[in-house]
Amino acid sequence: MKTIVLGLLVIAFQIGLAQNIAYIETDKIIEKMPSYQQATEEIESQIKIWESEVEAKFKKVEDLYQDYVKNETLFPDEIKQEKQEEIIDAEKQAKEFREQKFGQDGDLQLLQESKLKSLQDTILHTAQRIGIEKSYDYIFEKSPETNWIYTNPEHDLTELVIVELGLNK
Repeated sequence: MKTIVLGLLVIAFQIGLAQNIAYIETDKIIEKMPSYQQATEEIESQIKIWESEVEAKFKKVEDLYQDYVKNETLFPDEIKQEKQEEIIDAEKQAKEFREQKFGQDGDLQLLQESKLKSLQDTILHTAQRIGIEKSYDYIFEKSPETNWIYTNPEHDLTELVIVELGLNK
């Protein structure tokens, strides 16, 4: 029985050693892509536009509130109620607009996906092609979010992907 278990362990160990594994660092590759620079500039430009629109909407809320506070004693109860509702409505619209632009699944996320997804796909397809050509069993993405304790640089395909994409200039 011990011989069978030992034999299975030896076979499992040999199979594990037979796997050819590599990794890429997408962040390093994408930073070298001119189209990435252009995309991030376009995204940053749009963010500034949206931020100024959000600021303008909240400025309007603040102005309405300041006007209300300044003139509150002059308003009859009916006008006070209307002004309060106007302030509340303007604040609600400003918050909704901010959420629409910067919230989860908002316009910013959609813009980033539309501008950057094709670049990421290009990198992944190139890495996949290299993996097939070089007979790798697995290619992993090494990113700051993952916990890699040690990676052997000889298994890093990042520079090879950069060369294949013509970005090594």
